[in-house]
Amino acid sequence: MNSTRLQKEHELNLLKKLSTDDAYRARFEASPSDALKEIGVPDGAVSSLDAQALLPGKLATKDEIARAHAKLDAENLTDHACMVWPLLRVNYGESSGPKSD
Repeated sequence: MNSTRLQKEHELNLLKKLSTDDAYRARFEASPSDALKEIGVPDGAVSSLDAQALLPGKLATKDEIARAHAKLDAENLTDHACMVWPLLRVNYGESSGPKSD
């Protein structure tokens, strides 16, 4: 089995469309490769996917796909979390202005 995956932006877009757009779902069930190209997946990326995954077939329900989208989207948020370091002031209480003698 081929382990090639789509870019995350394409995965999220695909799951969103499959969970909300009945006409797109019908096109995807008939021809997954054409439907992928329709949402901007490059030809090279489509051709590198597992051929079994590109066969016509019946999709999961829109609710099941929506749950997968939400899970992947939440995973996307944790992948891009950043750490904000606290700022430590060591001169607390001292004036930062010019000193006069």
